[in-house]
Amino acid sequence: MPSRPAGPARHGFTLMEMLVSMILMMVIVAVAVQTFRRSSDLLAGQAGTLEAQANARFAVSSIDRDLRVAGSGIAPGQPILVQAAPTAITFNVDLVSTDTSDPIAVYRDPSADTTTTSVLRKRNAITLPNSSFTYPDSTYYATGGILGGAETISYYLVKDSTTAISTEYILWRRVNNATPHVIARGVQYAAGDTVFQYFRVTPADTLAPVPAASLPLYHWAAAHNSPADTGAYAVIDSIRAVRVTIKAVYHDPKAGDVLRPLTTTVRLLNMGLTPRTSCGQQPGPVTPTYSTSLVGAISPFVRLAWGRSNDDGQGENDVYRYLIYRRADTTTAFGNLPYASVPAGQSAYSFTDNAVAHGDRWIYGVAAQDCTPSTSSAGFTGVVIVP
Repeated sequence: MPSRPAGPARHGFTLMEMLVSMILMMVIVAVAVQTFRRSSDLLAGQAGTLEAQANARFAVSSIDRDLRVAGSGIAPGQPILVQAAPTAITFNVDLVSTDTSDPIAVYRDPSADTTTTSVLRKRNAITLPNSSFTYPDSTYYATGGILGGAETISYYLVKDSTTAISTEYILWRRVNNATPHVIARGVQYAAGDTVFQYFRVTPADTLAPVPAASLPLYHWAAAHNSPADTGAYAVIDSIRAVRVTIKAVYHDPKAGDVLRPLTTTVRLLNMGLTPRTSCGQQPGPVTPTYSTSLVGAISPFVRLAWGRSNDDGQGENDVYRYLIYRRADTTTAFGNLPYASVPAGQSAYSFTDNAVAHGDRWIYGVAAQDCTPSTSSAGFTGVVIVP
């Protein structure tokens, strides 16, 4: 039987060749993984930094958009700037209206929440953010007794309670007494930082920064441009610009915290302007009447009532508030400053004095005041005895 011819010799891999191949493969894979990881970390860091920058830009743009038109559409006597604090600012502006024919509002949105498209009423007074100051103490009406359309807007920082980082804050926005909304998270704020810096006009007609030690400032006078809105009370009215600085942070797990600060200066174009350009003669007087609490009431009160002046909503139509005076019947004259004031613009007026006690004897006076300001002769009640 013939033998099978021998084929070519077959050779396999030696153990050494296999070990070398495996080592080379492991090195290549390790290098590839490290390269991919570095690329991934770099991409994540760039995305986080861009997000922080966009966060700061959105926050600053939101404030700039609203603050730039502060004072637009305010009612007579309604202040423009209400609060000027290092971490909070509050102002009035007719920013949004549901009335599509409203010629004053900056924006019109028929579907907007009606509680955030008109003046903040006294009965819905709020505590201004990061303060104990309550606002407003008056409800402001436009000419003709129509409720004012300028809402109260606040921007403010609050410590982020969801993180243990002590310097991380949230920027909030609130309109009137509605639920506040988050504008930006991850805002970095530490002692000594400046979020809102204010610049006021000087006697030399230049702008100078308001010293940080002078903050916060509030609009203490109930009626803007009134006789009480002068001196130390009117410092906030001299502010003409606000510099806003927002520092957004990205917590890079590799490189540490990355800050992206953004600063802009907003000119308050309506500050220093008044809603009227001229006034007429002294307004006509009013005649007040009164009623008191029932005998034995736990909380006694005196309620004044009066009709409108002949220049309120008619005539020269330049009355913007009513001054209320009070004195004990044992004194012969009222003080220089009014006891209280009520904005004009209503068809009938009333004021309730709860700061009385049983057996008190008071004399009240009510006078109309126009935008000169010129005050009418006062109408008196005679002696009011609190039962």
